[in-house]
Amino acid sequence: MKNLTISDIARKAGVSKTTVSRVMNSPEKVEEGTRKKIEQIMKEAHYTPSATARNLSKQISSTIGVIVPEIGNAFFGELFKGIEDVINKNDLSLLYCSNEDKAQKDFEALDMMKTQRVKGVLYVPAVNYPAVRMMGKVQKKLEALGCPVVCIDRDISLHMDTIHFDDRKAVKTAVLSLVKAGHHKIAFINGNEEKNILAIERYEGYREGLKEAGISEDERLVYQGEYQQSYGYLAMKELMEKELDFTAVITCNNSLGRGYLQAVHEAGRADAFEHISLDKIEMLDLLRIPNNYMLRDSYEMGRQAAEMLISRIAFPDKKIRNILLETSLVKETF
Repeated sequence: MKNLTISDIARKAGVSKTTVSRVMNSPEKVEEGTRKKIEQIMKEAHYTPSATARNLSKQISSTIGVIVPEIGNAFFGELFKGIEDVINKNDLSLLYCSNEDKAQKDFEALDMMKTQRVKGVLYVPAVNYPAVRMMGKVQKKLEALGCPVVCIDRDISLHMDTIHFDDRKAVKTAVLSLVKAGHHKIAFINGNEEKNILAIERYEGYREGLKEAGISEDERLVYQGEYQQSYGYLAMKELMEKELDFTAVITCNNSLGRGYLQAVHEAGRADAFEHISLDKIEMLDLLRIPNNYMLRDSYEMGRQAAEMLISRIAFPDKKIRNILLETSLVKETF
């Protein structure tokens, strides 16, 4: 026997599909005799309404949307685990989407979340929208969602709950730690300041660390491009070719860190520099190779972000919260 649809039930009961839908979603609005007749038909047919059908009729969803730059990045993998642990406890489902650090992809992801009528969104902005003069457009997209949003990892001054790490302080601490270990020429490989708000914070941390240590900044040691392994590789190759007598390198995410490793191993200079990466490079842990990194607990950020969103859904008028998480410096080689 084929599965009955709402249309089938309505035809059997001699009522409209709207009446059947009301029985499933707002039974108190349906006359008792009609309601019992419809419920009996569903019972005899072993009919169970799908979650999708219920959500569409109510114009809501039991789904939480998550938009991040890279789904495959280990940092965001841990973030997902933290989110899932909270969402699963609340009997909700998740819909993941990548914006690839591109504004157009970001807008497409937000439009898709609107189409899916998500209950709330956990959102990592693709670009530094104030810097590229697109703040108005992204705000309209977020408002059009019609649901609560929590901004994660990148604070671009949106009027909503936010949670992110103190990257400026983390990089400053890394610089001062290297200086204390005897390094006075420290190369810095970062992302693009215009595209990514984090690149600004990280560069400011680098400059503040040098200033506090009484070291003048050497612009030849600073590279700011893309947060990709390929850029880290090319930047480090060029730095080595310049022969600038630097002794330490800071890379500002795990992708850049992998690019750095690729370049120094290819050149046979793996032990020539002290290296600190922002975020752990997972493959080094797996190979049990000592490494230094600024530890950002993305699992904890994901967990807290999801809890913030659940709270915002339950209490939409509560005061907006902005949480700044601390990092720790893990030193295994110096």
